[in-house]
Formats: sequence, structure tokens, C-alpha cells
Amino acid sequence: MKIVVCFKAVPDFDQVVDADWEHFDLSGGLEYVKRVFGCFDESALETALRLRSAWEAGGEKTECAALTAAPLPAPLCKTLFAAGFDRVLDLSGPFTGESPALSAEFRPRRIAAVLGSCLGPGEYDLILTGRQAGYADTGTVPLLLAEALGIPVLTGVEEILPCAGGIEVWRTTETGRERLRVRLPLLAALGNSPVSALRAVTLSARMAASRRNAERPAFPSDTTPPFNGQDGGQKMPDSGEPPRFSRENRHKVCRFLPAGGDLARSVAELREEYLRGREG
Repeated sequence: MKIVVCFKAVPDFDQVVDADWEHFDLSGGLEYVKRVFGCFDESALETALRLRSAWEAGGEKTECAALTAAPLPAPLCKTLFAAGFDRVLDLSGPFTGESPALSAEFRPRRIAAVLGSCLGPGEYDLILTGRQAGYADTGTVPLLLAEALGIPVLTGVEEILPCAGGIEVWRTTETGRERLRVRLPLLAALGNSPVSALRAVTLSARMAASRRNAERPAFPSDTTPPFNGQDGGQKMPDSGEPPRFSRENRHKVCRFLPAGGDLARSVAELREEYLRGREG
């Protein structure tokens, strides 16, 4: 059994100072912000390790790999090895040196093409991803990747358990939760899952992984890996206007209510004043 998790290291936006949010764009420097696993990707990573433990307990040899097409900081790479992944593959090479307006962050078709070129049809039995990741949160990469590989895809997955002949999947739909028993191969995109975090790694495991590095498959510098027989790269001119980001300004106001007065009346007056301010 072979499992691969497609993930992305994203900036921890809680660390971005307010002044930078006021003038934040793709060319803005966020080098001081720590990069972390996307929250849904982290669920997928931990789910893969739990599935491997369950299958190996039943006597089935299982390999776990982690795959990314975004820049991968060395500490996160070591964390994956220390947590128990057999292989870590960094496919960010095709995007190295691109201008901000051509950032891979906003090119889901090309990301799916790069991932699909590495995976190949039939290479892995189970492919896991997070529901969405990154600035744009489009959530389209899992769907495009499944199309490129020609395999079924399930979205809104909450939990995956092994069962005879395949896996048992709990997922959220528009009408509620459902349980499915499906055969492999399959691509599953995890959303709100009870498996919400990657396991903590021990110091000894991290030290044992200190000399292990991600594999970096080479791609031709002047071409884009094919997407379902077509060019997966979106033609975006360098002069195009990049997306702009901002965070809503929120001003906190504290007001003390008069002591000894009618509390209910004071609250009602304060509420009316607040609503008038919003309408104005």
C-alpha cells in the first residue's frame, strides 16, 4: 500500500503586523513570518500516518510520502521525517525565480500539473490533500489533480478508516454526514476533521532525521509539465495587476456604564448609538 499527502507550507498570517496588512501585496516581504502546515493539510498528514499504522498492524506493508510544490522550509521537512514519513518530495523547482505576478499561489492548474507529473497514474493507492490552503483558498487543486490522474475524488472528508477491500470514509455533504466504503485508488480532500493536528515529534526522532533531506525531482526549466495532455500553465502577463490583500480595520472602544443607574436602559442606549454609527 502506498499513500502520498500533497501539502503546502503557508505563512502564519497571525504573525503579520498590522502595518504590513495595510499595504500587503504579492511583492510584500513576509520573510519574518514563520511558515506552517496548512490546517487542512495537517489533518491529511496525520491521517496518512494513522492509516499506515492500522494497515501495518494487519500485516500490510505501507509507504507514506509527503509531496509539495511550494517552498518547503528545512525545519518542516525534518518534522515530516521525524513524524514517520518515508519520503518527502519538494517540487517547487518549476516556480523558482518567477515574478510575483506569476506566483504559483494563484495558478491551481499548474500546481495540479506539477503534482500530477510526479505522481503518475497508478503510482499511489491513496492520495490525500487538505480541502484548501494558501492565500487564495480556491480549493480547486484536489479536483484538478484527480482529473489529471484519472481517479475518483471525494471532498469534505472528515475521517478515513481501513476496512476490508478498501477504506471507510466519513464525509460532509450538503444534506449531512455520510459513510462510504470505497475501493482504491482514490484522492480524498480532508476538511473539518477530528484528526486536527500532526503528531508531536520527540527530540530523538528529530535528531535522527537531522541529516535527511527532501528529494527534488528535476523539471525542464523552459516547459511546464502537461496537464491532461494540455499546457497546465496559465498565461498571465508580467504586467498584470496582482491580487491585493487587506485586513479590515477594527477599532475597539471601551465605555463604562454609569454606576447605580438603570443597567438595561444604559445597554439599550449604547446599542442604539452603535447601530446609528454603523448606518451613518
